[in-house]
Amino acid sequence: MCASANSHLTGDGVDPHAVPQRRLHTGATMPAIGLGTFGSDHVTGEEVAAAVKDAAALGYRHFDCAAVYGNEHLIGPALQAVMAGGVRREELWITSKLWNDKHAEADVVPAFMKSLHDLQLEYLDLYLIHWPFPNHHAPGVDVSS
Repeated sequence: MCASANSHLTGDGVDPHAVPQRRLHTGATMPAIGLGTFGSDHVTGEEVAAAVKDAAALGYRHFDCAAVYGNEHLIGPALQAVMAGGVRREELWITSKLWNDKHAEADVVPAFMKSLHDLQLEYLDLYLIHWPFPNHHAPGVDVSS
């Protein structure tokens, strides 16, 4: 069961303000501890989305996502539920990543916009190149985003 987004006030988690922050050169602050949303083949996207809600209820404010994980469309509603529960968007730090098959100049902006759409956000706090060069995988391995 997912606790309320303000459970840190009752001692069920951590006060998000007590989590160490890193000040960036832009002046923005980034929580030093976050939840990665890679579920691999051991966890369903729905379980990862539930973990996002539970983590937010426990005080997490940093969520690390990626298009290639195939679950941003499920994490988006979870983030919306967190915000509907009282956590302001400005309190969250959301990262996503550009996958290897989207490095071409014409692919970057559409990939970014898809992550925004799937995560149901107006902006990301950080957008990274997931892997700096194209991968080579065995035939039949799907690594497309």
